[in-house]
Amino acid sequence: MIQLKSVTTPEDIQLVVQLAKEIWTEHYTSIIGAPQVHYMLTNLQSKEALLKDLKQGKEYIFVESNHIAIGYVSYELIPDQLFLSKLYLKKSERGKGTGRFIMNYLKEIARENKKDAIVLTVNKNNPTSIAAYKKFGFLLLKEQLVDIGDGYVMDDYVFHYPISH
Repeated sequence: MIQLKSVTTPEDIQLVVQLAKEIWTEHYTSIIGAPQVHYMLTNLQSKEALLKDLKQGKEYIFVESNHIAIGYVSYELIPDQLFLSKLYLKKSERGKGTGRFIMNYLKEIARENKKDAIVLTVNKNNPTSIAAYKKFGFLLLKEQLVDIGDGYVMDDYVFHYPISH
């Protein structure tokens, strides 16, 4: 049974950091290379980065199966949109309907907060995630290249999902 649980304690934050390391190393090394994975884990998925995100009002949520953390989600309510910043699941948990469960949850959050769309970015070289988002009904909005420092960039597609109220 899939459950969602808010990240609130220092222990929760540490578990997100551990999940990020496991998931990112497994999934993204072949896409962006080990040096950029290390850079992003250190600068965007560290305890300090998560604390900063939480202080800025971003939500972090564990995805649990039978009370065991199998991934995490982070989103932010911005004007007119819910921005889905992170949706990461362990490899063993992908393709089991968990992503659809999470998307339905996020659609409801967006509706409750009167947002017009869910927006997300996905690496252009991440075909499995791109296919999943398209299957969920997301539409390509644009391409985006963002400098994240140290000579690294995020070369992404921006997708959106219109919300009907």
